[in-house]
Amino acid sequence: MHRLIRGISYSYNRNIGWQDRTIRTIVGIAATAGAVYFLSSNITYSILLGVLAIAQFGTVFSARCIICYFTGQCTIDSKERRNLEAKGINYETQKN
Repeated sequence: MHRLIRGISYSYNRNIGWQDRTIRTIVGIAATAGAVYFLSSNITYSILLGVLAIAQFGTVFSARCIICYFTGQCTIDSKERRNLEAKGINYETQKN
């Protein structure tokens, strides 16, 4: 139960690395472009793509993903881990 509350409250540490954030940025940009494209013809698609874009940019800016947290995934590589440790930034560890 504690893990569920921690996940919902968004109080866990970073768990996505720079590669994952780059992919999410590209998906967010594509979703934003799609939302603008469908704005005049299909408002439902536009809203869905807008929500997707907001979710992607939210995970990019925070470097946290609730789905990765609940599945125990951490996409931060060893080089990035060393840099985060040097700066004193906490990150999630891989859970098996």
